[in-house]
Amino acid sequence: MSEHPTGAGHSPPEQIENANGRVVPAEQDGDGSPERAATKRSVREWLETEVLRDRLAGLRDTAARERDERAAARDREAASCDHDALALDGRDRILDRHTLRVEELRSRSAAVRARAADDRVRAARDRQVAARDREHAARDRDQAARDRERAASDLKQAGVDELTGARRRGTGLEEMRREIERARRTNGGLVAAFIDVDDLKSVNDKHGHRAGDELLRDVAVGLASRMRAYDLVVRVGGDEFLCVLPDVTPGEARRRLDALVSDLHDGPALRSVSFGLSELRDADSLEELIDRADRDLLDGRRQRRSRSSRLGARGRRASR
Repeated sequence: MSEHPTGAGHSPPEQIENANGRVVPAEQDGDGSPERAATKRSVREWLETEVLRDRLAGLRDTAARERDERAAARDREAASCDHDALALDGRDRILDRHTLRVEELRSRSAAVRARAADDRVRAARDRQVAARDREHAARDRDQAARDRERAASDLKQAGVDELTGARRRGTGLEEMRREIERARRTNGGLVAAFIDVDDLKSVNDKHGHRAGDELLRDVAVGLASRMRAYDLVVRVGGDEFLCVLPDVTPGEARRRLDALVSDLHDGPALRSVSFGLSELRDADSLEELIDRADRDLLDGRRQRRSRSSRLGARGRRASR
């Protein structure tokens, strides 16, 4: 049914269905009985009610759509919040893992720091003990140095002839062997000199043993003055000395000993020595080296005596 506009304050004309089935205004119906009028009013009220219901239904539809839109917006907002919450949950889980890792690392770090503190305490104790050990070691080294000095002095005194200051026979021969070995290792030269104090027995017999001792000391001093600090001078018998001269030629050794002979001859009393030389050979033993020097001494002494005899004979013949 459609509504028709009316004037202000007028309601739309009532329409009814007549006996022929057509819808006509109520005033056109021939029947104007009260029952018919009441029916008309009922119809009119019903129609007004339906119109209101339609309007209310439309308003409710509009409100429902708005509520649906708001609900959809809330759903989208809720979904976004859910997404953010899931992201936050993920970050929280990551942070939880990191927190656990950090706590683990902190625990390990605390343990390491505790061990480091213990190590520092032990290191401090060790340094104190080490300092005491160094002090003890320094005292021990000082004492060892003094002991070595005393031992060297004792050894030197034990191996030194008290009268002449030369090496004693046993110690001197051992040192001579070491010099021979050193010369062979370094391919250096070595010369041995055998020195015999002439007529020491006659000096002792004529002037006493004190004069003989003085002569021996003078010979030893003269030898030391002509030798280098590392040359060996050994007293091997009562009136016999051995000298070892590394890295010299036989000619140089002879010049030094000739100078000693000259010094002794120029002294206040008649003093002389005889000497012989031998140069180290590849296969020489110490004994062979000394024997050759001794033979050279004896040969030189015989030659001097022979010359002296010839000069004496000439002098006797000239005096006749």
